[in-house]
Amino acid sequence: MAKRLGLTPFHELLAHSIAADPTMRAVADALDGVLNAATRAIPNVLLYARLARDTGFVEPVPMLAPLTRLAEQSGGLAELSAELLDLLAWQLHVEGYEAAVNAQAKREMISASLLLHRGRGTPWAVRNGLESALRIPATVSEWFDYGGKPYFFRVRLDVSQSAWGESMAADAVRLIFDNKNVRSWLDCLETATRRPLPVSVALGGVSRTLTRPRLWFPPVTPPPLPIRAAVASRGVTRSGVSPVGPAPRPPRPRRMAGFAAKIITRSALCPMI
Repeated sequence: MAKRLGLTPFHELLAHSIAADPTMRAVADALDGVLNAATRAIPNVLLYARLARDTGFVEPVPMLAPLTRLAEQSGGLAELSAELLDLLAWQLHVEGYEAAVNAQAKREMISASLLLHRGRGTPWAVRNGLESALRIPATVSEWFDYGGKPYFFRVRLDVSQSAWGESMAADAVRLIFDNKNVRSWLDCLETATRRPLPVSVALGGVSRTLTRPRLWFPPVTPPPLPIRAAVASRGVTRSGVSPVGPAPRPPRPRRMAGFAAKIITRSALCPMI
């Protein structure tokens, strides 16, 4: 029958030849308290498993089933103390460890120390060294990226969310020189700050009326008049009186006189509208 570590009394592990001895049974029972305490302390020795769980920088390797059960019995893996972090940093020779801004930065620097040692002298090492220690975004641009001199590079730090000061600037320069290669030279260290500004968006309308006085004469539409056609006649009458008499004759003793009227009529046709 399988025995589980931490759940099996010590007397069950004794050989049959001595398991029935009352003295040996009493000794085994007395050791249970000491052995159980030592067994529950085993998860505290799993330093790198605890470091991987706290940082997430390196995917933790699944523990053996007995160790997993012991960790669950002891309330889970405990966080690494500040003293243990300092010892691990000394053991792994973490460059720029003193520039870490908080405990989480120290954990990430220790967790990434092996990779940084392998990639030291590359832009990746410079960028990750700055981001792990200072907890701010960093960008590394080589000379051919911005048209600079050969073997020079620039570093840009986004300090929008950090309390940037003289001491942090000195730490940044020290971290850069710890992780760059020997033939490369720092051209400049730039810092950028971005502050969100509240922006209110509204929609409005503006109307403008231009008034220009001028004379205006409305068009006169003649009223409709009925058209009628008619024919009229006009008569002009001219009258005159002239004496008419016979040819003169020699006077006679008895003379007679008379008058005649002559009427001349002229007519014309014209339309009436």
